[in-house]
Formats: sequence, structure tokens, C-alpha cells
Amino acid sequence: MLNIYAIYDTLYVIEKTKSQCSGLSLNELNFLSYFACLLSLYQGHPVSEWGYSFLRNNQGAPISAELLESCQMLVQQGELQKQDMIYTITERGTQRMSFFTELSELKSRNPYLDAACNCLLIDSIVSILSIISKDALITESMVHELKCLNSGDNSALSILHEQFDLIKRAIGDHRNLFIPATSWLLYLRQKNVA
Repeated sequence: MLNIYAIYDTLYVIEKTKSQCSGLSLNELNFLSYFACLLSLYQGHPVSEWGYSFLRNNQGAPISAELLESCQMLVQQGELQKQDMIYTITERGTQRMSFFTELSELKSRNPYLDAACNCLLIDSIVSILSIISKDALITESMVHELKCLNSGDNSALSILHEQFDLIKRAIGDHRNLFIPATSWLLYLRQKNVA
């Protein structure tokens, strides 16, 4: 069964990033959506309530079957185009996304999706994917061979909470999640260089 959250996130992320990228691969869509899920945790929402799950593939990347199904359905319905493994949004897809944006349950996801996508304004997609691939949930899941990244029983969640608490203390409370998002990316980059 198709997942409305995954459909919305697919349309929204591809639409939101079209000025920085000439479309997104499924891998890039997964990473940005996963990043948005983690930003919801930053604001105190359980990642297990994101609306769909992320698993870790053999390379350690977050993947969601629901996002794949959404892409396939949206291509069939003419709302996305796929060429050379890159998805772009069509006018029809933009119209559907605009309709969905008015639904309050979906609209509440926008700050997280916006912050994740807006990070492309200051860094490349390749760099962001590389940084996020070293977050606590992914690295711990590889050590302990866990597959589900955003389940409520993932022991690495406490590490993320600690990281986010450090960032909150350093930068204060921000309504706009762009500053915490970029601060966390900078934190991860510096942590992994040291």
C-alpha cells in the first residue's frame, strides 16, 4: 500500500531542490528524507513516528521501500520523470504537491524537509550525503548489524540526543531549523576529521 507521507516527501524534496540540482537519484532522495527525519528528532519528535521507515543497505546508506514505491507510482502517473536514474518533477507533480501542502498533517513536515533541502545552498549533495552517512544511527547499525535506522529501540538514538543537546546549548533555540541542520552537519564533519 502506498504511503502518503512518502509520496508527499518525494514530491516536496524533488521540487524543493530543483534549483540546486537537476533532479535527484533515489539514493539522494533517501538521504535528504532521512536527514529531515533526524531533524524532527532534533525538535523532540520520535523518529519512529516519521511515517515510514529507513533501513540500512549493505553500503550503510539509508533506504526506504516506501520512497521507492512512491517514485515508481509518481513516474507511472506522470508526476515525476525518470531519466538516467535521476528523478525530476513535472508540472502535474508540482500541482499535486501544492494540493498536498495545504493538508495540515503533511504541512507539518515542511520545516524538516525545508531545512534538509536548504543545506544544498551551502554544500554539495555529495558532501552532505558523505557527512550524513557517518551519523550515529548509521554507524551504530553497521557495528551491531541492525537494519532499521528509525525504530524507537535503536540504541544510537541516545548519541543523537546528546549531539543535538550540544548543538542546542551552543546555538540556542531556533525556530528555523536551517541553523541547527547546518550546525549538526558541521559538527559531524569536524568529529569525523578529528
